[in-house]
Amino acid sequence: MEKFLSAIMILLLPLITIAQTENKSIAAQATFGRYGADCSSGRGACSFTSSKTIAKTSDFRTSKKMSENSLLLEIKRATLSVEDETKIAGKPFNQIQSGEVLVFIQQQPLEIDAESLQNLSVNPKYNTILPGNYQMAIDKETVKITFTLSTKN
Repeated sequence: MEKFLSAIMILLLPLITIAQTENKSIAAQATFGRYGADCSSGRGACSFTSSKTIAKTSDFRTSKKMSENSLLLEIKRATLSVEDETKIAGKPFNQIQSGEVLVFIQQQPLEIDAESLQNLSVNPKYNTILPGNYQMAIDKETVKITFTLSTKN
C-alpha cells in the first residue's frame, strides 16, 4: 500500500507543479486616469503591461491569471498617491465607508498587448478590457482589481 501511494504521489507531483506556476503573480505596470483620450484625469486604466522582466520592486504592482479570460491586478497601497486613489476609486481611500460596495470603473476600452497576455497565460483572443464596472477590493495593504477580458469588437 505504501508503494502504491508513493507511486501516485510521484505521478501527481508534475501536475501540482504545473498548476502552481500557471497562476503565479508576475510584475505589472499600470497607469490610471482616463477622460477621453487624456490619461491624466478621469477614471479607468490607461495602460497595462505584464512582464517577467519588470522588476517587481519598481512599481509594487503584480498581476496574475484568474481564468481563461480574467486577470487580477494587485497594487500595494503604500505606493499610491491621493490622486492615484481618486483615479482608482473615485475618491481618496480614507473617504470610503465601511460596507461600501467598491467597483473599478473603466471608462474607455483598453487593449492588452499580446506579450502581456502570453506572460499571464491568458487566452490571446481575450485582449480587451471593455468599459464597465469591475470588482475591486481594498484592504490595509493592497488594492485588488479583477478584470474580465473580452474579444476586441
